[in-house]
Amino acid sequence: MITAKHIPWEPIGTLPEDRKDGRRLLLWEVDLPVIGRWGSDREGWEDPDSMHILEEVTYWADINPPA
Repeated sequence: MITAKHIPWEPIGTLPEDRKDGRRLLLWEVDLPVIGRWGSDREGWEDPDSMHILEEVTYWADINPPA
């Protein structure tokens, strides 16, 4: 049986400033989860691969390795 831990989603307004250092985070945009990072030069959330701006991010969670 495969089990998964609950993802501890937090409102984007609670994001600590130290998370805006370019690291990849799990973000909730509109109605689905995405991987994104803060683009300091663009002052916004972006997809790290396509560089597409993520406009409606409402929640975030750290990406943690398997335990």
